[in-house]
Amino acid sequence: MGWRVYDHIKDDKVLKDICYNCGSASVKGTYPFFRRMMYYSHGNYWCEILDDKAFYFASRARKHVRLIAIAVKQEHQRQKLGEKVLFRLLQRVSLAGLDTLTLRTSMHENGQFFWLKQGARIMDVKGDDYEMEIKIIK
Repeated sequence: MGWRVYDHIKDDKVLKDICYNCGSASVKGTYPFFRRMMYYSHGNYWCEILDDKAFYFASRARKHVRLIAIAVKQEHQRQKLGEKVLFRLLQRVSLAGLDTLTLRTSMHENGQFFWLKQGARIMDVKGDDYEMEIKIIK
């Protein structure tokens, strides 16, 4: 099966299934946002799905890419799928001529440990979230 670019008509149920079964309340809560943004964004949002098990959703800005979410269904976690999804996104960032991925993660979920392990740096604290970035070294 492999990778495919999200198609809001064909893949809506798949994206919803991953969102609602990844174990993250914040990702579950952003599912309606994903749907609206993919419909109205005209290419500024990137979303790819891996084997109906995981996806990334990101927004391209002028000087960086903003990660909205990476999600892996709970039954497929701890199989390095999150790292595969991140690597795929970082490749796309690099191919777009950019070198920075920014993201926000909750202090109260385990995601922060994943990001630190992947080389993300904490840049700021906003409420209960860490503002982080990953620099791509070329």
